[in-house]
Amino acid sequence: MQCVRCLRDTAYKVADAPDGSAAWEVYACTDCCYTWRSSEPEEITVVAKRDPWGQLDKKDWSTFRLTEYRARKPKPQ
Repeated sequence: MQCVRCLRDTAYKVADAPDGSAAWEVYACTDCCYTWRSSEPEEITVVAKRDPWGQLDKKDWSTFRLTEYRARKPKPQ
């Protein structure tokens, strides 16, 4: 499945609506880590309507800086 953010074929369905209603599904991309629901507005799910600022389809990923999250304080026991 194609990711709506990076346009790579690395997205997959993560979950269905828990009540079995098929009201929505959740998708995730293994490349850019973007997630979205099938019930999102078209500004999220339709690539042509998305804000270009958030798109990663024409980016050279090798120029991105790797970041690592570190908590300020240790997690309480």
